[in-house]
Amino acid sequence: MNTYGSEYLDFASAAKALAAQGFNRLDIECVLDLTGPYIEGDVPLWRADRIERLAARAYWLGRTQVTASIPAAA
Repeated sequence: MNTYGSEYLDFASAAKALAAQGFNRLDIECVLDLTGPYIEGDVPLWRADRIERLAARAYWLGRTQVTASIPAAA
């Protein structure tokens, strides 16, 4: 999905992409809470660029690692 020039991920896709980068369940919950979902119908969706921006701040990752992997998960 592409709205306002950004790719959107559903919960499962976002969680899977973050888990692949080493985020645990609580980390994933925190990132998704802080990036806040966009609701389309009854389905919460998260902007991939916002997830990337916040996730890149994890001490064990560099910005290029997150940016390269999140869109591929969608």
